[in-house]
Amino acid sequence: MFERKPPIRSTQEDVPELAEQIDRFVIGLAERIDAIQDAELARDTTLAADLAERLANDAERLGYPVMGQCARGVVAAARDAKPDALQEAVVELTDLAQRIRRGHRGAA
Repeated sequence: MFERKPPIRSTQEDVPELAEQIDRFVIGLAERIDAIQDAELARDTTLAADLAERLANDAERLGYPVMGQCARGVVAAARDAKPDALQEAVVELTDLAQRIRRGHRGAA
């Protein structure tokens, strides 16, 4: 039976100075993930690695260490030119993005 994974919340959600940045990060996740998926499908590993590296940095800074770690997996697979590993990492990153969106305080 399929079990829905729990939402993910920012470890920094109680830091008032980061609230607006976290909001923008979560709102922009879908577009950023789409760009990484497009790069992976186009086999543009340089672009996929670059986009995922920026995502990892932002995720870690804003309290999403699991996403940061996963995005770094995308970077490693892209730089190692391992298409199957890259695709698997992008699928996992997509799942995490959905869970983060569900866990965000503004999610309905």
